[in-house]
Amino acid sequence: MEAELDPRENIGKPYERGMLPYGGGVGRGGLISFVVTKEEFDEKMRRLKSIKW
Repeated sequence: MEAELDPRENIGKPYERGMLPYGGGVGRGGLISFVVTKEEFDEKMRRLKSIKW
């Protein structure tokens, strides 16, 4: 099994496809400005799924 890399290591690097698996943002010049971690993504999805429509 492949070890999962910490997406926070990509902040400040030029964006390439696949570098933001859970989301994030790219600023002017194509540099990654923020990332969403797996924990943040899972928590957001848990909260969204709990909404009663």
